[in-house]
This record gives sequence, C-alpha cells and structure tokens, in this order.
Amino acid sequence: MPKRTLPPGIGPHNGRELELMLQGDKPMALFQAEPGMDTEDIGDADFEPFVKDGRILRFTTIDSGTSVEERRYCLPTEEWRCKLSLLISLMCRSGEAFDVFTSNDLARLEGTLLGYSKEEIETFVAHAASLKLLNSSMD
Repeated sequence: MPKRTLPPGIGPHNGRELELMLQGDKPMALFQAEPGMDTEDIGDADFEPFVKDGRILRFTTIDSGTSVEERRYCLPTEEWRCKLSLLISLMCRSGEAFDVFTSNDLARLEGTLLGYSKEEIETFVAHAASLKLLNSSMD
C-alpha cells in the first residue's frame, strides 16, 4: 500500500511531541497502545522522566472493550485538554458524539486540543474531504 503524503500546510507532530511540549509549542499529546506494543513503538518512551518531575502530566485510560490504552500528556495548566479529549473519545465510542458533531467538527476539536494552528486544521479538514470524494468516486 503506498504511503500517503500530506499536502503542504499539514505539519504532523509525530516523533516531535516531547520536543514541542518542552518548548511550550504543543500543549497536549495523545498516544494509543495496543496490547503487547513496546513503549518505543507507541512513541512516548522519553516522556517518563518529565512526568516524574512534574513538567508534563499524564492521563491514562484503558478501553475495556478493546484493551487499547490511551495515554494523554499535557503541560501543567492544560489538563482541561486531556479531560475534554477523554470525554470526546468516550462520546465517540458510545456514538453520542455523532449526534452532535460532524466528522469535520471532531477533526477540528482534536486538532485544537493537540495544538495545531487553525490553518493546519483547516488544511487537514480540506485534505480529508478530498480523500472522501476520491474514495466515493471509486465505489
């Protein structure tokens, strides 16, 4: 399967979350760990010392249905982002979120919580919409 390339204007934080958080440029990071995954594969292996000294806060939940562990990290005073992210995740799992939000709304919320700029978020939403159109035309 070919690797998808993102258009200009979408700057993924993957692999740079800790660096950006320590610089104060990213308020929150989210990782998902499936059973049996190594910390290195998850991407948050280097966070632990900063969690221990209080420079970064960690919120962890496990989905009882899938056993997937969600690890949310935030800067102090940004706890609200982790709490809102968890609430949205729970609403998505139950289906409630889709009664209130569109998929674009949810992408905007997640992007905002993770610290992407409005321009990056809107570029991502437009890119995702173009992929949906492309996929629907192939059906």
